[in-house]
Amino acid sequence: MRLLKMFAAVLLLVSVSASATTLKDYLPTDVTYDPSIPTPKEILGYEVGEWHVRHDQLVRYMEVLAEKSDRFTIEVTGRTHEQRPLLLLTVTTPENHANIDSLRDAHTAIADPNRNGDPETAPLVLYMGYSIHGDEPSGSNAALLYAYYLAAAQGEKIEAVLRDTIILLDPSLNPDGLARFAQWANQHRSQNLVADPQHREHVQGTPRGRVNHYWFDLNRDWLLLQHPESRARIANFQKWKPNVLTDFHEMGTNSTFFFQPGIPTRRNPNTPEENVTLTAKLAEGHAAALDEQGRLYFTEESFDDFYVGKGSTYPDVQGAIGILFEQASSRGHAQDSINGLVEFPFTIQNQFTTSLTTMYGAHANKVAFLDYQQRFFDSGLELADDADFNGYVFGDSTDPARLAGMLEILDQHEIQVYPLTSEVKENGKTFKPGSSYYVPLEQPQYRLIRAIFSTQQSFLDNTFYDVSGWTLPLAFNVEFAATDSRVRHSEQTWQQPQAPAVSIAADAYAYGFDWHSYFAPRALQELLAADIHVRQAAQGFTAKTGDGQHQFASGAVVVTKAYQSKPWQEVQEQLLEIATRNGIALHSISSGLTPQGMDLGSRNLSPVEPVSVMMLVGDGANMYENGEAWYYLDRHVSIPVSMIDTDRFNRVDLERYTHILLVDGSYRTLDDRSVSRLRDWVRAGGTVIGQQGGAKWLAEQKLLAAKFVEGAAFDEKFDSSALSYADRDSYYGKRRVAGAIFGAKLDLSHPLAFGFPRTKLPVFKDSLNAMEIPESPFITVARYQEEPLLSGYAAKENREVMSEKAAIVAHRYGSGRVVGLADDMNFRAFFWGTAKLLSNAIFLSPAIDAYAQSDEDAAAAAAEAAEESH
Repeated sequence: MRLLKMFAAVLLLVSVSASATTLKDYLPTDVTYDPSIPTPKEILGYEVGEWHVRHDQLVRYMEVLAEKSDRFTIEVTGRTHEQRPLLLLTVTTPENHANIDSLRDAHTAIADPNRNGDPETAPLVLYMGYSIHGDEPSGSNAALLYAYYLAAAQGEKIEAVLRDTIILLDPSLNPDGLARFAQWANQHRSQNLVADPQHREHVQGTPRGRVNHYWFDLNRDWLLLQHPESRARIANFQKWKPNVLTDFHEMGTNSTFFFQPGIPTRRNPNTPEENVTLTAKLAEGHAAALDEQGRLYFTEESFDDFYVGKGSTYPDVQGAIGILFEQASSRGHAQDSINGLVEFPFTIQNQFTTSLTTMYGAHANKVAFLDYQQRFFDSGLELADDADFNGYVFGDSTDPARLAGMLEILDQHEIQVYPLTSEVKENGKTFKPGSSYYVPLEQPQYRLIRAIFSTQQSFLDNTFYDVSGWTLPLAFNVEFAATDSRVRHSEQTWQQPQAPAVSIAADAYAYGFDWHSYFAPRALQELLAADIHVRQAAQGFTAKTGDGQHQFASGAVVVTKAYQSKPWQEVQEQLLEIATRNGIALHSISSGLTPQGMDLGSRNLSPVEPVSVMMLVGDGANMYENGEAWYYLDRHVSIPVSMIDTDRFNRVDLERYTHILLVDGSYRTLDDRSVSRLRDWVRAGGTVIGQQGGAKWLAEQKLLAAKFVEGAAFDEKFDSSALSYADRDSYYGKRRVAGAIFGAKLDLSHPLAFGFPRTKLPVFKDSLNAMEIPESPFITVARYQEEPLLSGYAAKENREVMSEKAAIVAHRYGSGRVVGLADDMNFRAFFWGTAKLLSNAIFLSPAIDAYAQSDEDAAAAAAEAAEESH
């Protein structure tokens, strides 16, 4: 209460006009301002909020402040996909800058139980981050004001903060999205602002500014680290171990302003209760300042803090306080709402105000925040000591690339991982040295480790804003187990290994590599792009190699001397380069006559034709899944993807494409002519791949021979007759699958499953999509386990309906193929364990010979047998 009165009395004597129009309207009057510091208008040419700041303008202003103010240093910590710089400004006193490394060391000692830092003398560290969603621009525009304030404000009040605090200012967490949205809003700005919500300025096209270059929501990538923006940000976070991290967002125009604490029952179980207490202390300051200005706001009734991969939750499991701010958006320069006109400067003012209250409130409680941080890490070791197991073992001998992908994530989060030096058997699984690792619980990142490896399935509150399961080893399809054994491991933590040397015999008859590697599809695509003749095995075989006999499994890729269009030596050089780049183990095959299985001239070792992939995007297609597929095929497989808007489908030349991909969506813009064109194209030899809603649409058009489970099958499982109105949220929360991980059973003999290590495959599930098992044999590639839930929340009623239902169906259709996937195979780009199903649907679709109709399938099999007999 004392803090509340203090803020109400002296903090932020700001103009209460509905919309600030000049710098003076925004700024507090309880400090003076250094006239030698350039204002935003002097650099941008306009007042903050008059136009949407472009990222290049934002960068330029920060550069100017770093030049003019001895409180500022600036560094580029990375670059976005579109090569925009990722800035981090360090703001403190000049004296602190001269001693910055020692101050950082003193602060990070707080987070290290072995170093016993001093909360009384260590500096406070704040990470002030803005607009991770680019079309929520009030944050980054407020960063202009906050940066000016930090550089220009004078007086004991601000000087005291700067003496005790290191402020890390990240003015744009999503530069590509911010640039895209600023261009959109500015190009539609009229001299007389148009507040009509239906005006084009307020209705973005695809992709929206919310997402990054590949259409990803970066606020879901703090844990997963699949993008350069996230990797740079987490490197900064781990380098500094801040006490508070701000996450400035926007929400619907008809709302007001939200700041945390959020819904109490939706906190991650690894977040201590004291985190909420400290968040509430800061909330008192926000409330006092907003009360002074007469602004509306709310807390505790929206937004969860469960998924640790969000900006406001990631800090919470690492001794920091993450704070989410949500401002009702103008989504342009001005927009009508149920509360009246929402103007862009108004939205900026709230974000700027709470930037200051966060800074001053944290400083007023400096020792409390530092002491909490120290106790957080100390208590983590105590909890580890009290746990009923010692740590986790995990590993996979089938694919070093997939395993390395998981290890890199753990390493970036400063989780200590040790290679095993002796075999460990746990829960029926064997973990061997050379391909297995140990994560002890007793280390500073105890709570983050528990969150990453959690397979929790029961929850206090079953309503989730985001996802309920994200277990990392399941996403990478890596075997793991908790262990209470005394594990023998190396004393050195895992280090990024150098790429293994690849060598080949110059006089080989052919070369081959297995399909197990996550990057085998990329190697194949690069061979095709280099105009190298490549063949792929529909069956396994054993071949003679320079290292003895090698057993190649189905899906293996073979490069033969025969049929090459360029000199063999050139082929060898390019093959070696591609294999080395992709970490592929090449085998030099000495003869086409094999000891076991087919010979290399077999028709089951067929030539691979170059692929050309179209993906439908735009109206009716899910933007996020489009981005995930684009990212995977572009970055992980090197396939150029032609993205075609759904409303242009009838005007494009389909003969250019070998494969068409439909991700989740309704595809409402595709008419009867579109369906007819698609059917004819598939019959003529094309492959269409549907995922989630895309698969359902294909089934509705009678292209995919599958029947999706009707909604009524789920409805009848839930009895709502005795429920009250108060039960409404819980009821609907129970009805949905809240981003969980299910177990599927693969038919490993099917071409779509080639290269997968086990029958059991974890898949991400965020819908009720499931298919009835088709009557036709040989076309069900995968079905859900009898008890499908592996991690996260899914009501027992929903699980019962989906038990043993089909998850993947694939079959021939005329001369073409149809593939239906009930789930998102590349969720947020970190589900490496299932992503290769998309590659298999592209490269191995010619090996799918089963028809959906029994008579067609029998006739085809008979024809094949007759051809074999000749």
